[in-house]
Amino acid sequence: MDIIKAMFIGLAIGMLVEFIRLRDAKKVLGDIQVFFDGLGMQMANVITLIVAGETFAKGLVTIGTIDTIINSAQSSGFGAAGMILLMISIIAVSSVIMGSGNAPFFAFAALTPTVAAKMSVPAVVMLLPMHFAASAARAMSPITAVIVVSSSMGGVSPFDVVKRTAIPMAGALITLVAANFFFFY
Repeated sequence: MDIIKAMFIGLAIGMLVEFIRLRDAKKVLGDIQVFFDGLGMQMANVITLIVAGETFAKGLVTIGTIDTIINSAQSSGFGAAGMILLMISIIAVSSVIMGSGNAPFFAFAALTPTVAAKMSVPAVVMLLPMHFAASAARAMSPITAVIVVSSSMGGVSPFDVVKRTAIPMAGALITLVAANFFFFY
């Protein structure tokens, strides 16, 4: 079962329980609007991140940053492996700074097919570790929503939480990148 089906099944069960509890269908259907408003707001956030990422990526291409990075990676002798590691590093640092895995991934994912083609590797070989890096590095950011919420619930500083998550997440990131090179490169 995918997340959408599970979400709507949960919504239907919740509506049924509320109807049994309140015995007022109009009130239950009116209250459900909050759920759909929340979905709309989250979709707006995702679209905003995608547009901002695409704009950022287009700006990097326009000013020649990406070509400079590709040429530097090619001339350094590392080739595609060096470029993959560079893209992973950029995404990981950006995820920690931004507190989001999506924003840096969307910014650079659009560029990956072009970069991969110039490096003569399949785009997925670059995209997969970039996605993993964005997800793992996000848990090392003190401004990530889950870290902020968890730390406030526990009554500790977000930096104290990150001190505990940084080492396992760095290990996870290294393991994911090594596995990607071992299995796919």
